[in-house]
Amino acid sequence: MEEQIFNRIVEFIEKTERYNELSNRINYGELTLSEVHCLDYIGRLEVPNVTGIAKAMRMTRGGITKLTSKLVGKGYIEKHSIQGNRKEVHFRLTDPGREIYLKHERIHEEARMRETAFFSTFTQGEQKVIADFLERLNGFTLSKIQELEEK
Repeated sequence: MEEQIFNRIVEFIEKTERYNELSNRINYGELTLSEVHCLDYIGRLEVPNVTGIAKAMRMTRGGITKLTSKLVGKGYIEKHSIQGNRKEVHFRLTDPGREIYLKHERIHEEARMRETAFFSTFTQGEQKVIADFLERLNGFTLSKIQELEEK
């Protein structure tokens, strides 16, 4: 049974990755998922600078600098500085960037509604077992992440 559970999880992960790839290509065209998430954080963060975005996305500042440079080049964001602090660069969404930001929010809301409708097909008891299983699986996965981060 353990092998069957493992195989179903692998199958689920593979199908989820495929779905996300297709959805990303259909919904965002030229943008990578990292670029979309960067736009999302720029739209949501109070202070959308390299450091804040890097922390939110768990990326290096160098990685965010590359990502934001691409987004500036593609016309989705623009750089600006706060009056009195010309050293620190902040970002803001352009109109095309705001369109992607709002579309991303809408897609997340549609996914939440779709997934919760699917979950409602299970009894309360089944939902409890699923929720408990996922909580334990997430805890197990987090412990594996922490082990790797310590190396």
